[in-house]
Amino acid sequence: MFENFKNNKSLKELSKTAKFLKRQRQIFNLTTARHIGIVFNLTDSKAFDTVLGFKAMLERIPITVEAIGFYNDKEIPQLYTLEKGVNVFSRVELNWYKKPKTPLYSEFIAKDFDILIDLAQDEVIPLRWVSTLSRAKFKVGALNYFNNPFDLIVTVDKSMGLEHLTQQIYNTLEVLNNRFAQQTV
Repeated sequence: MFENFKNNKSLKELSKTAKFLKRQRQIFNLTTARHIGIVFNLTDSKAFDTVLGFKAMLERIPITVEAIGFYNDKEIPQLYTLEKGVNVFSRVELNWYKKPKTPLYSEFIAKDFDILIDLAQDEVIPLRWVSTLSRAKFKVGALNYFNNPFDLIVTVDKSMGLEHLTQQIYNTLEVLNNRFAQQTV
């Protein structure tokens, strides 16, 4: 019961804070994007490997990719802190509203990403803070909930796993028509 109260207070605080967010909205696809941010829930090493594979797939295009993940424990295993361009924060780095209070969070949301991709398949309040307050021009997510911050929602069956979700997001962004895209003849 206390956890529900805390979550509701957190979502109200997030809603108040988000009212003051100013961002330039624009549609991007994998042809036009140059800087992508990935938000993910770090539940196990398989999820981490999937995110790294997705990041590598995007970097081959070439696109600059940065990722931030949430590890729901007090201490982050060293394995998750060694990858360049991937930052992870833990529940120790949250305030009472479950808002991240780490400098990694502040730096990440301040960046002007062309696309922000939220890979969370369940609602995780700290990641919702990141996705909602990011200044990204085009936000893509898999989770549809009340007051979601996404411009595009890719709906997939959760039982198919994170790897299937990343593939579907990649395919969707690859074929997304954009009037600013360069046409090759």
